[in-house]
Amino acid sequence: MHLREHGVYCLPNGRELVVFANGENGHTSYRLACTACTDGSDYEVSDEGRLLCHGRLTAWDIKDLSDTGRTHY
Repeated sequence: MHLREHGVYCLPNGRELVVFANGENGHTSYRLACTACTDGSDYEVSDEGRLLCHGRLTAWDIKDLSDTGRTHY
């Protein structure tokens, strides 16, 4: 599983997320921040590749993310 640092990805519902990676001890964890959400929705990627929002499983996993080709700084 690999997502681009600061890459902008799109969920099937049109929501765009920016990836922030944290690599420690040979393991990379990902946090995805919603670019237009006012509700503070941030996502995490589980070790199995599932997306969690506020610690709860969502219907999506990383295979559902489409890379927009854009980068957010």
